[in-house]
Amino acid sequence: MLEECFAAADDRFLDEWVKFHSPAILVPLMKRWLADDRPWARRQLTAYLKRDLNFSGHEVIVKRVYRHFEAARDHVMLGHFMVAFDRMVRRSRVPRFTWNPVTKSSLRHECLFAKPNRTVVDQTGRSMETGTGKWKRSIPLPDILNKPGNRLFRHKTRNHLRRSVWRYFRWLSYREPQEYIRAIAEALLHYRDTDFLAGENIIDNWSLMHACYFHNSAVEFTAAHTNLAKGKSLSALEAAPYRPELWKLAEAVEPLMKIVEHAESSLARIWAIELLQRDHLPALQQTTVTTLIPLFRHTDLRVQEFAREVFQQSQTLSTLPISVWQMLCELAGFENLSLICEAMKMHVNAARLDNGQILQLATARSTPVATLGFQMLQQRHTERPLSAPELQTLSRAACESIAGPAAQWALLQLNRLYSTETVLEFFDSLSAPIRSAAMDWLEQPSSRGYDDPVLWSRITETPFDDVRLRLVQCLHQRTQLPGTESGSLTQVWCSVLLGVHRGGRTKAKAMTQMQSALVAQP
Repeated sequence: MLEECFAAADDRFLDEWVKFHSPAILVPLMKRWLADDRPWARRQLTAYLKRDLNFSGHEVIVKRVYRHFEAARDHVMLGHFMVAFDRMVRRSRVPRFTWNPVTKSSLRHECLFAKPNRTVVDQTGRSMETGTGKWKRSIPLPDILNKPGNRLFRHKTRNHLRRSVWRYFRWLSYREPQEYIRAIAEALLHYRDTDFLAGENIIDNWSLMHACYFHNSAVEFTAAHTNLAKGKSLSALEAAPYRPELWKLAEAVEPLMKIVEHAESSLARIWAIELLQRDHLPALQQTTVTTLIPLFRHTDLRVQEFAREVFQQSQTLSTLPISVWQMLCELAGFENLSLICEAMKMHVNAARLDNGQILQLATARSTPVATLGFQMLQQRHTERPLSAPELQTLSRAACESIAGPAAQWALLQLNRLYSTETVLEFFDSLSAPIRSAAMDWLEQPSSRGYDDPVLWSRITETPFDDVRLRLVQCLHQRTQLPGTESGSLTQVWCSVLLGVHRGGRTKAKAMTQMQSALVAQP
């Protein structure tokens, strides 16, 4: 099965691979795996390193694969090893007691201790023979079971591996500084929030602490562990990377922004944000605004706040193309639209937008965008009057808070460009505020539709209950509606009377109107 999965590039290969514990079986296939140039083979290697390395007999595999990529100087794969080796060591808090001869009492304090947790082979049904002759008997022994929290290698070997992989990156920082920046940034992407469940887990990541906090006075390093300095706490942990002069280079901005966007851990994202805000403020002011769109929509609220700060400080807003502003309005997320619209109002002259672009803003669903678009539309109409079809577009306004005022304004402008088909779109709109504004306009004696028999006749065919109720109210105020006979109103009256959810007061008016119609035409 293992051979079949490997030959067919089946993703079940890893599940089968970890079931084997004999180096005699694993090593020959490992050599073929390393020589395989299929992208699938490399993906399987990275997926293998992302698993908890708790597979008995795999010590030789991990070491040989690591040496292979170290010899090949594969920075990306060694970054995966850096993360995997850091995850192997986890200390826990244990109590310690110190005797105070003055007070003659024990003082309790806590320290960090790495408990032995080497991976073992499961052994069940064990027994031990004791005695001789007729006294000889077999005594059952407890089973030896591999626990989920176990990991490969002894602690000394794990510490050696961590020193080895960090030594590689430390030398890389002198041989190829720019490659070092990219390699460390790529490695930081793969640390997860689950790697930092407790505060002590942060300093347990020995290689990460060297790369990101080497010059921080709050931590001290030994050959095996990172510890807090006396009197210090994790709250004093600020970005102080190894070789800080490299992270101040302009070439570091792109890798740091990549960490902010794609890192799986909030610790890595916060570290990158600290460096960007401290050392790269001029570069942030010139950053491409489109790169902020994924940050606006990030799940981490601190990343969203960082994106908003960078956007506000950007010096490129006045030169942004209109297409970029439209992209921001569509993709930046609802909670950021107020900020974007305020910046757009400040930096964008409405003359740069054509009528179609302004109408697209005015008919948007979000309130900040629709409000900005409606203001621009009113200004544009004052400068260059819009055509009837363009004004009719407001009948499709999607923002409920601005739809009513926009429809009311559009219908007032349509008085001089009046046609039945143009204004009818407002009465057939799916938006209740637009239909309400249209009926308000229709009831005004100054409106062109007040005495239009064709318009009134078409409105009687409406499928909307709120329009039918308003028709009955209009008929109650006017003795006769233009273009309507009692026969054309029958459907309206019946719909009002049969409605069970609304129109209680209007039903009495409908009954009165039906009685009057029957008296007039028995």
